[in-house]
Amino acid sequence: MHLNYPAYRRMLFIYGAIVVAVALALAVGVLGAVKEEAALGATSERAVTAFWVNIAMSLLAAGTLFVVASQSKKRAWISTSAHVVVGLIVMFLGLALADAASAYQSHGLSMKTATTVLYVCAAADLLTGALIVTTGFLRSKKE
Repeated sequence: MHLNYPAYRRMLFIYGAIVVAVALALAVGVLGAVKEEAALGATSERAVTAFWVNIAMSLLAAGTLFVVASQSKKRAWISTSAHVVVGLIVMFLGLALADAASAYQSHGLSMKTATTVLYVCAAADLLTGALIVTTGFLRSKKE
């Protein structure tokens, strides 16, 4: 199975939008609760910094997907490599979110919503990362 160019571009834009949505969900649904926990002394202020790094890396990955989707005209080793690197980065970001979710799960009711958001974001990142890598290899060589 090979993807034609319009379908390929559309998929990359969708994946980029999902990664941006994860970053926004972290900024809106998690950072406030983590800052509140840090103010109470339950977690370190470094956790807030770690989430900002995750958000920045997600936005950078989404930007890379948007650039590859708009600039790549044919399948080449550099675009396939970009898919693999970006896909792995997104999957590692998802693993970091899953780790944070399991850590905050024991913090009680105040972090219940944040934990749920973290698990959903982790699942979205892991699935999207795998799809990014797969899409890079399914791109048609003929265009």
